[in-house]
Amino acid sequence: MSSYTQEILNRSLGNDIHSATEAALGFARSRDYAGTDPYDGLLSPLAPLLKGRLPRQVWVQAHKRLGNSLRSMTRVPRVTMTKAMALFAMAEQHGGHTDRAHELITKILCTRGSGPWGYEFDVQTRWAHYLANSPNVVATVFALRAISAMERLGEVSPETTTWLENLAHPDGFFRYTEASDRLVHNGSLLAAESLAILGGDPSLIQRAITRTVEAQASDGSWAYGEGKGLEWIDSFHTIYVLDSLYFLKQQSYEIGDSYERGLAYWYAHCLTLDGLPVYNADEAHASNDVHNVATTVGFLSGLARRGDLEIDPEPTIRHLLSHQGEDGGFRNSPKALPHMRWNQAHASYALTRWVDLLKGDESEEVQS
Repeated sequence: MSSYTQEILNRSLGNDIHSATEAALGFARSRDYAGTDPYDGLLSPLAPLLKGRLPRQVWVQAHKRLGNSLRSMTRVPRVTMTKAMALFAMAEQHGGHTDRAHELITKILCTRGSGPWGYEFDVQTRWAHYLANSPNVVATVFALRAISAMERLGEVSPETTTWLENLAHPDGFFRYTEASDRLVHNGSLLAAESLAILGGDPSLIQRAITRTVEAQASDGSWAYGEGKGLEWIDSFHTIYVLDSLYFLKQQSYEIGDSYERGLAYWYAHCLTLDGLPVYNADEAHASNDVHNVATTVGFLSGLARRGDLEIDPEPTIRHLLSHQGEDGGFRNSPKALPHMRWNQAHASYALTRWVDLLKGDESEEVQS
């Protein structure tokens, strides 16, 4: 850890991070890590009446924007999510609560199976529709990161490796789910990372890396995906790509200079002039999406650990802390819901990564 980073952490910021972390984890523990999610609208018992992509999209977005009032009417239950439990397990581990971390891993394996994993509700995006508990690469990679961190990969089913290898598309990328043939760059690399964690086919992993590296624009950016409707560039999905590329490079896969070019783009286009994270690239105003801000806070801790931190992280960390309520919950705005996966889990994990730096642990972090 650089002396610059140590100087930052020696400020009062360090005490604030510790206090916020304990409050965030306390919030989650008191609710048994269960809660709402911005995309949980299709958990409603009324949702099966919806037919087609557009009605489902409208339903999901309405629940995302209208909060508890609509959820009460449509009887959307609170849910414990695999991805959230994985993030909280890593947060508990970083925070020094190893027993709690193991309990969460055991809960995943006993209640959600030994992999692969999905979301606990039906999902409708602008590009895909997939059913509750059908595996996807995001839930799977976060579960594997947590299980690997706790050295319990031996409890993951062999079917997980097979499922990942079967996601390989003839065009050289990994699909996000079995239900879609669209290339989503962060999803393809998250699958490649997952397969690398499990010791899967290295040729499939390298093909997917090469496919995304070759799709990198001359300015260092990646669109979210390829094809109509996937052209946008945002901060936290760019971070997902960079984190997976860094991990895969540490595993001796060939990525060229794509990480360095992508990181330079992120610094130049995904932060305001004040050093705060934006949501979409080149926006002028800071993001208030807790997931996006927390992903940035966690990413900055990784950059600090490996000597790539080029900005003062305090403004972004304090921006995240400003979204924490007196109850420890993280909300996009004072009246918004403290979504357990999208907000609380990502914020808790990001802050505990800085707690690790406060301990003075200089070991290299190879996974985000």
